[in-house]
Amino acid sequence: MNQDSRKARNAATISFLAKTGVLAGIGVAAVKLAKSRPATPSALRGKVALITGSRGLGLAIAREFGRRGARIAMCARDQHELHRACESLSQREIEAAPFAADISKASEIGPLITKVLDRFGRIDVLVNNAGEIKVGPFDTFTHSDYEDAMNLMFWAAVNLTFEALPHMTSQQSGHIVNITSIGGRVSIPHLLPYSCAKFALVGFSSGLSSELRRQNIHVLTVVPGLMRTGSHLHAGFKGQAQNEFAWFGLLGNMPGFSVAADRAARQIANAVETRRAQLTISLPAKILAACDAVLPETTRRIFAGVNHFLLPRGDGSKQLQEGSALNAKSGKIFQALTALGRRAAENLNQ
Repeated sequence: MNQDSRKARNAATISFLAKTGVLAGIGVAAVKLAKSRPATPSALRGKVALITGSRGLGLAIAREFGRRGARIAMCARDQHELHRACESLSQREIEAAPFAADISKASEIGPLITKVLDRFGRIDVLVNNAGEIKVGPFDTFTHSDYEDAMNLMFWAAVNLTFEALPHMTSQQSGHIVNITSIGGRVSIPHLLPYSCAKFALVGFSSGLSSELRRQNIHVLTVVPGLMRTGSHLHAGFKGQAQNEFAWFGLLGNMPGFSVAADRAARQIANAVETRRAQLTISLPAKILAACDAVLPETTRRIFAGVNHFLLPRGDGSKQLQEGSALNAKSGKIFQALTALGRRAAENLNQ
């Protein structure tokens, strides 16, 4: 290679290094600039959110809303669980205050709203999340089981909305988030009281969304599928209670079939910020809702087969047994298969 060729090659190399160096510098500067820019402020920042339920999904929602800057008013019946939940939020530097009330009793709704307003001065977001599940065949449930379900998961949401709505109207803004269930879109065997209450809440929430839109009050209907919250440990079981507990616990903790609560909470917070009217959580829930809408007869036949061949048959017992007691009687295989749910229960105040 002659001297002129070497000079040309060296010049080209120097030019290449200079250009790439400049580009690299530009890239580093761009990354630093992007990191230095403040994140887009959340629509929840500074808002006061009243959330019913101090464990499971309710606590996950409180954490996510609080992470985005919301101030949390948390309501539950159990004062010990309520204070423990608020302490866990405070440890995350989230402003949270406990309000003990039994929202299944209409007489306690008004005083609850008054206390929240006295403490925070306003209510911007109402999250109707509180619920309970009883599992068993149709003939094991009593009239009071249906009343209890409706009082907690339908009438409580209606009564809270009645009390909170005038304050949102005066503010000319607000969000109402109703946590329903895929069981409120497709009735599931052995969950009839729960499904009845959730069906009613879906109807209330969907209609309310249309009526309040012109008042700048956003209503979100959340339709979750199965979630890993450890809820099987707090559910009640009738009939062949141990067998009912087994199928419910396994389905509620199966990866791919159930969703982690923190993931669901993020989706709910995003839906509030973008003012969506409905949010269905989990692919299985979306598929089931679509199948029931398009092929209702086929869906009913499938569920009839599941009920006949897979689910336990009633033994006439109407005694309610708690999931935590049934879990203590479960074998090692069940414990291994529901490990995710137990970890979620520990993390979510269950």
